[in-house]
Amino acid sequence: MKKTFIISTLLLATMLASSGFAQSNYTDSLKTSLAKATDPVERFNLLVKTLENDDAYQGNKIDSSACAELFKIAQSQKSDAMLSTSYNWIGYYLWSIKGDNAAALDYFFKALPLAEKVNDKRRISSLYFDIAGVYGSLRNRQEELKYTLMGGKNLPDPSSPMYDYMLVQYQRNRAGIFLRIDQLDSAVYYGRVFTATSERVSGINYRFQAAMFNANLNWKLGKNDLAEEYFNKANTLSDSIKIVARKMNFYSRNVPFLLSNNLIQEAKIKTQKAWVIAQKNSNPNLKLQAATLKRQLFDKLNQTDSAYYYLKAENEARDSIFNQSNQNIIQALAFKEQMRSIEEEGKRAAYQTQLKQYALLGGLGVFVIVALLLYKNNLNRKKANKLLQKQKDEVETQKQKAEGALADLKSTQSQLIQSEKMASLGELTAGIAHEIQNPLNFVNNFSEVNTELIKEIQDERRKTQDQRDDKLEDGLLQDIIQNQEKINHYGKRASDIVKGMLQHSRSSSGIKEPTDINALADEYFRLAYHGLRAKDKSFNATMKTDFDESIGSINVVPQDIGRVILNLITNAFYVVNERAKLNQPGYEPTVSISTHRSLSSGEGRGEVLIKVKDNGNGIPKKILDKIFQPFFTTKPTGQGTGLGLSLSYDIVKAHGGALKVETKEGEGSEFVISIST
Repeated sequence: MKKTFIISTLLLATMLASSGFAQSNYTDSLKTSLAKATDPVERFNLLVKTLENDDAYQGNKIDSSACAELFKIAQSQKSDAMLSTSYNWIGYYLWSIKGDNAAALDYFFKALPLAEKVNDKRRISSLYFDIAGVYGSLRNRQEELKYTLMGGKNLPDPSSPMYDYMLVQYQRNRAGIFLRIDQLDSAVYYGRVFTATSERVSGINYRFQAAMFNANLNWKLGKNDLAEEYFNKANTLSDSIKIVARKMNFYSRNVPFLLSNNLIQEAKIKTQKAWVIAQKNSNPNLKLQAATLKRQLFDKLNQTDSAYYYLKAENEARDSIFNQSNQNIIQALAFKEQMRSIEEEGKRAAYQTQLKQYALLGGLGVFVIVALLLYKNNLNRKKANKLLQKQKDEVETQKQKAEGALADLKSTQSQLIQSEKMASLGELTAGIAHEIQNPLNFVNNFSEVNTELIKEIQDERRKTQDQRDDKLEDGLLQDIIQNQEKINHYGKRASDIVKGMLQHSRSSSGIKEPTDINALADEYFRLAYHGLRAKDKSFNATMKTDFDESIGSINVVPQDIGRVILNLITNAFYVVNERAKLNQPGYEPTVSISTHRSLSSGEGRGEVLIKVKDNGNGIPKKILDKIFQPFFTTKPTGQGTGLGLSLSYDIVKAHGGALKVETKEGEGSEFVISIST
């Protein structure tokens, strides 16, 4: 079978090369004509044909200047049809190249009424399919199906040369939607007609898409050999396509197939190719697909750290696509388009009714004169009032439907917010598992060693008195004691991590109350110093305070803010003590705390600032952006959980304030708490 497939692949490659040569000649001819054309209408039509036929333009080179020229010519000609076409291409550029889904929808919805005005069926169906594509990128299957069906209702006449071109897009969308929602019988039917139509339409793109669809369909049907054959066909076709979104689409389907069949090396190669494409483009849709493939690969390899890194990249890309601002814009655009459709439908109904009324009045005017005319006027008024009431009822019905749709949108927003919360919980859970694994490994290892040592003592004691080695038994017992101490040490380490996490996740139930922030800072400053002195008698540091007495009392949760101050001061004492151990000549460990009220625009208006400063070694730039992350610590293993600064950051943020740091390597650091008053 492989030999037969290789021969067919070579034949396919030969056919693609010859068709690509013919396509290139046609494209070159268009470009030559475009370079010579001076008439605006001629240039407009040639530029559209070039964009539709030139693979280079349909790759990563649809630039804003081409779209801008279309729009400029359309405006100068005051043509609704040309303006609709230019808006369509601008939207396509924003969606396929820039990944700006909201802006793309805005231009597609601007183009629709213009295309409807001139009854351009080809443009209307194209716009509906492009809108469906945007909603497909947003994973909104309901809207994707809705606009696909609307595009199908507005296909050009079958005698039109563009009929097959639009029909294949409709069949592709229907087949893809049924496949994604696992209605496989319908997917098989639409996939068959889509494949047949793609062979009639000139161009490689639709044959590539048909191969991709059949690969995924056969994979879902459990026919892996046939799926692999279609994936290989799609891969060969993709080499002749310069549209990066198409190549990314291939990788995003093929890599999971390879992973499911344990073809790890090939999956690694194609995952890296997808990642390179995403890095070269600013399109967030491509970045999301590539990051997802990376995360799936490292999940398969059980490389937790790498999987967690790409999970963060995946969430960042998803946030840029599905963030609340974009969702609000998209929902507003959809609602605006729905209202426009309702309004246009009302206008058409009123116009048709008006035509009928005029025809009736004209016919009756031939046979009756004044008396019947007065009678008919009265009758027509009643009919008009009735029609107006009917239209009002219809508008009210549409309004209720729109309100229902808005409620559904709000529900969808809530679901998206919940999914983001679950994603964040997943990140935190992964961090906890990674951090707590080390002490638990030590506990398990030393427990196993103790079990073996106890067995050795038992074996020794089964010997006769003259055969036993008392020194060996004493040594084994001493090893057991040392191991038990280590088990106890690492058990406490795990317990500290769990306690820190409980503090980090606990919602403060405290109530804000007027608090003397100077007294609070002074109390925790001295508390931290004496606490450290109790643990280490050799510890010494100079303490400096500078409190602004004009601050008075501010509304905070004193226990929570006290915890933040205590944590910052404890860290400051730690770093100066570490530098003191270096025995640098003339170095005197110093920690200071100060407060003052700020009214300057530079630091915020109406804020109280609490500053904790040390003259330690400072924070290196390469880790500065990580210090507020959970579990990140520069302390040796066993001395810190990496939760203190993260917890402090959350507490200050919950107070509506900010926690910042200013540092210089070799000179020290200053943490600044700002709280609005």
